[in-house]
Amino acid sequence: MDLSLVLAKILGLYCLIVSISILLNYQRIPVLVHEFVESEGLKYIAGLISLILGIIVVIIHPIISYDWRLIITLFGWGAFLYGLVNLFIPELALQIIKLIGSHRNLFTLFAVAIFLFSLILLAEGFNIPFMKALIPI
Repeated sequence: MDLSLVLAKILGLYCLIVSISILLNYQRIPVLVHEFVESEGLKYIAGLISLILGIIVVIIHPIISYDWRLIITLFGWGAFLYGLVNLFIPELALQIIKLIGSHRNLFTLFAVAIFLFSLILLAEGFNIPFMKALIPI
């Protein structure tokens, strides 16, 4: 099976679950962000996990194409860069997290964007024709 399709399934399901969780727990977001920001260990572990996931995706999927596969590549680079920033410039990572987390509307927009990306990845990964027809990419 094509690696892009496997990654589309994995990342699509992951993004779908995470985005729905964020949207359903909308009221708890400020508390969760505050607790995350206060925990040095949790921030460090999040940076490590993000870095390793980013490295894996960047190495096994170095595809720059102007179709749905670009979402996978950008996800990998985003995770890789966030991991690096979180480990080496934690103050900058903290400012980004506070900015997004302190504005519920921005956080909701972020969750909706993740949800839409998940639909694109799932449509391609699982070859769902009606979803492909709805999402012209």
